[in-house]
Amino acid sequence: MKQLIVFSDAHGRRDIFPYLEEMYPDSPKIYLGDCQMTRSEVEKYGDQFVFVLGNCDYNYHLKPKTYDGLHIEYRSSNDLTPEEIVFQYQGLTFIACHGHHLYEDEFLYLKAWKADCLLQGHTHVFKVKQKEGRYSINPGSCNPYKVREMEIEGWKRIPSSYCVIQMEYGKILDVLRISCDEL
Repeated sequence: MKQLIVFSDAHGRRDIFPYLEEMYPDSPKIYLGDCQMTRSEVEKYGDQFVFVLGNCDYNYHLKPKTYDGLHIEYRSSNDLTPEEIVFQYQGLTFIACHGHHLYEDEFLYLKAWKADCLLQGHTHVFKVKQKEGRYSINPGSCNPYKVREMEIEGWKRIPSSYCVIQMEYGKILDVLRISCDEL
């Protein structure tokens, strides 16, 4: 069984990066944006994590990488960290983005890309949806402080989280929500 570690919306929380690297040294880690870190901080973690841009991030330069069979070529102009990536891992096609530009039904988006799974953040809410064999997964926000400070009408106090996608070749077995509140 393989694992894919997915997290989002750190909003300046830096301790999550070394924590996840220590906890899951042999698993690919996808970060879905809104880290709000400096360029040098992003470059420090650039070899261990795959980054996509969030609506609160800068456009950072990162080099292509291969990690446990997952190969990422940053395809945006000048090899800058992209807003969206499409990649293959364990026989599945994934789309990773922050999610703030998704206006259409995510399953129509998945169908158009002929992808199996959409990874998106932005809402700070953990969510797993499945339809016709395709998945839409949001790991929630890994920053409990940012989530709890939101007093916007309609927002609730939400526990922080990241997720671990467990899979065998060509199949997602489970999506585990892991709390970040006690880190």
